[in-house]
Amino acid sequence: MDKRLLHKLTAVFDSHQILSSGLYREIYSRDGSYFNIKPEVIVRPDTLQQVQRLLAIASETGTGVTFRTGGTSLSGQSVNAGIICELRTAWKKSEVRDNGRKIWFEPGLTAHQVNTILKKYQTKIGPDPASAIAAMMGGILSNNSSGMQTGTRYNAYHTLSSIEFMLANGHCYNSRLTTDRRRFEQEEEQLCKGLLQIRSQILGNDGIRNRIIEKYKIKNVTGYSMNAFVDFDHPADIFAHLLIGGEGTLGFIVSAELNTLPLLPVYSSAMLYFKDATKAAAAAAFLGESGALSVEMMDYAALSSLGDRPELPGGTTAMLIDYGARSSEEMQDMIKHLGPQLKKLDGLVNLEDFTRTVNEREKLWKVRDGIFPCVAGARIPGDSVILEDVAAPVGKLDALVGGLQELFHKHGYEGSVFGHARDGNVHPLVTSGMKTVDEINNFSRFMEGMVTLVLSLDGSLKGEHGTGRAVAPFVEREWGTEIYRMMQEIKRLADPQGILNKGVILNSDPDAHLQSVKEMTLFSEDLHYKKADTCIECGFCEHVCPSRYVTLTPRQRLQARRIIARTGNPQLEKEYDYIGEQTCAADGMCQMPCPMGISTAVVTDAIRSKKATKTASDILHYAAGHFGAVETDLRAMLKLAVGTERVVSPYPLIWATDFLHRVFRQMPHWSAHFPMPRKLHYREETDPDYIYFPACVTRIFGASALHKDDLMTVILRIAGKAGVRVSLPAEAHGLCCSQIWEHKGNVEGQKITANRTVACFYDWSERGRIPIFCDTTSCTHTLLSETGGNILTPENQEKYKQLKIIDITQWLNEIILPKIKEIKPKNRVLLHPTCSCQIMNLTPVMLDIARKCAREVILPDNWGCCGASGDRGFIFPELSESATRDERYEISDQQFDGCYSLARTCEIVMQDHIKQPYESIVYLVDETIG
Repeated sequence: MDKRLLHKLTAVFDSHQILSSGLYREIYSRDGSYFNIKPEVIVRPDTLQQVQRLLAIASETGTGVTFRTGGTSLSGQSVNAGIICELRTAWKKSEVRDNGRKIWFEPGLTAHQVNTILKKYQTKIGPDPASAIAAMMGGILSNNSSGMQTGTRYNAYHTLSSIEFMLANGHCYNSRLTTDRRRFEQEEEQLCKGLLQIRSQILGNDGIRNRIIEKYKIKNVTGYSMNAFVDFDHPADIFAHLLIGGEGTLGFIVSAELNTLPLLPVYSSAMLYFKDATKAAAAAAFLGESGALSVEMMDYAALSSLGDRPELPGGTTAMLIDYGARSSEEMQDMIKHLGPQLKKLDGLVNLEDFTRTVNEREKLWKVRDGIFPCVAGARIPGDSVILEDVAAPVGKLDALVGGLQELFHKHGYEGSVFGHARDGNVHPLVTSGMKTVDEINNFSRFMEGMVTLVLSLDGSLKGEHGTGRAVAPFVEREWGTEIYRMMQEIKRLADPQGILNKGVILNSDPDAHLQSVKEMTLFSEDLHYKKADTCIECGFCEHVCPSRYVTLTPRQRLQARRIIARTGNPQLEKEYDYIGEQTCAADGMCQMPCPMGISTAVVTDAIRSKKATKTASDILHYAAGHFGAVETDLRAMLKLAVGTERVVSPYPLIWATDFLHRVFRQMPHWSAHFPMPRKLHYREETDPDYIYFPACVTRIFGASALHKDDLMTVILRIAGKAGVRVSLPAEAHGLCCSQIWEHKGNVEGQKITANRTVACFYDWSERGRIPIFCDTTSCTHTLLSETGGNILTPENQEKYKQLKIIDITQWLNEIILPKIKEIKPKNRVLLHPTCSCQIMNLTPVMLDIARKCAREVILPDNWGCCGASGDRGFIFPELSESATRDERYEISDQQFDGCYSLARTCEIVMQDHIKQPYESIVYLVDETIG
């Protein structure tokens, strides 16, 4: 670590903005690509002025700067030596303009977030990468990423309205402003003069000019966007468009404005199956000409990786086609006209029906979006993943695909080809060991063969993923020496010191694509979770992680485990403790967007189990065996503390717990929203319709902080209103679903509590005859998904199989509300589904309940895990602060007639951090039914 550089940075940035530990540097040496380059330091600037200061320090010290947002890049352009300037944790402002026809944004928003903002205007941005949930706008513009429907017409280059940028010298300009355009010409005279000279050279040479025009008739992001010199004449416009696809080598994109595209009212998709990949590729031109918005190819290897598709004959290749229309009638006519033509396609073996519902279509596109991670995840554990990105005129796509398959066979790769067939743009994927000289030499020969093949077909070595390092050695071969020298001159003019993203796009090392290959070290054996080794570090999981703004994301936790396993460095393990283990909410939400279904929660629980001290294990074991006494004591302590708070003030408790937390890291901080425990009202019924199991968190924290009846009382009252007989056994005292012990990594305690609870459930329910419902969705999830495994004795496993357990949401929606004759709805309510609610697919049920009981229901676009995770949000409030940040910003100025969730600790944490009065959705039902 460069001490002089660090000293200069600490004079400008707060400590939380500088990541310089060994583990952070190792983590940020990796991205979505196959490269591994260790930076000196990671800096997270919040303001334009801080970026200017950062560039000044880089210039003074001769240190390189690489701008990074989502880190999903596949060509090595977001890893580098020097400074990684990360924009992921800030830079999220946006503004919809011209009634949705334009949108302005900063680089830290994902494409999905931008489209969500635009949805109510019935518009969207042009770029639509499959990684839209993770890829951020800074990277999408810097790579000129496109996607399934974008083609060449609607990419960022062609839909750019204006851009604000900063040069390496710290000067900032906005191409939208006349004053800035004039200032750019005056202050950057040498740059502007040089750009116009290059333009003059191009326009004065018909061969070069025509070559540039031809190259951009297909997808092409190899090198710089040389079409800017043909398309524009003002230096500000030329440079603005050079920044698109410039991969951060020419300047920093501060913000941009894109023209948007209209969303059509009706879409329909269908899957076509061909006997082999070349037959499918040969059909691409017709399918594109037929009006298909997308034509996505998935070869046999890609389809086989999905697992849940029907078994297909070897070689079968699918084409996912998508059409849009202005009405259902127009769509029906289109499908009726298309059907007979599609059936005549050469090599077609099956045509599935076109989708009729939004849900059917979404299922098909979810398959396509997850192709890359699924194919890569199916590799031999430990192998590297290399995804290339080539394009050819669509009429030559069959030759391209056939040639790639021959190369796979020649070099012994079980490769896969998939991608955007309508545009002649496909992604050859190979998985291989890259550890030995022979393996690297074999890959080198494969790349040489691929380059020769693509260029022989007048193709592009990079269609949309960016040049990066992966094809930097081949840029001159694709473009020719004369145009390549123009690119070198562009770089020299914009970045005279060469500090911006060194070695990317232009690289004199002919073996740059073979250097610094990352190892995919196996690490799961000690954690007893083999699925973790299938992680390809794509980053799809990061946007749902509650700790993403404060410590690590799920991808980074798995990267860290690989790094620690490879190095065996105890110092890195020590650094992981807080940023990796302690601040992991272990909520399991990361498995939802992960195409491989990896839950980092399982990894974290295993680590907690391994590191638990004997003393801590003994305490947890004792608590499990005497949980009734523990529950009684916790209620007594809470009652004393809240009583003290009411008589004195909350501050002594806040100060005391803050001090104790510094002494003992596992001490929770005090919340002003902890309720005064109420007397528990159990009710034993003979021959009940349902058994009510109140979770331990309800029994301890279930009193209302809004001065209403406690949750247990309200649930029994609702049952009475609906005429449903419910028994609430007093024996529930001291029972737990076992989740506490699971997330503390204490298997023995988990076994004790789970077995005791299952045995009681079996007796209460008369051997499973009477259904049981739980009032806390996370506990329902534990009871249904975690309790029934090997932690039960053989006898209790048999008892468990007889039980019928449902969630409070299902009980309210399916049992209670249908029996209610009159509902007096509230006006506007806010929902916060819990993680378990989402994992169990109960969010639609929660929404259904709310829509029956309110006229307007708000589910924030940015809702997610609140970071409570039982007690973890109180132990580490910075976790919940990070988790709720985007949601808090979204709803900060809104008013509601009620705010509802499904777990008491989540509701308290949300009150602490979002400053809204959250309570169980049970209260909404109680207050609106007669």
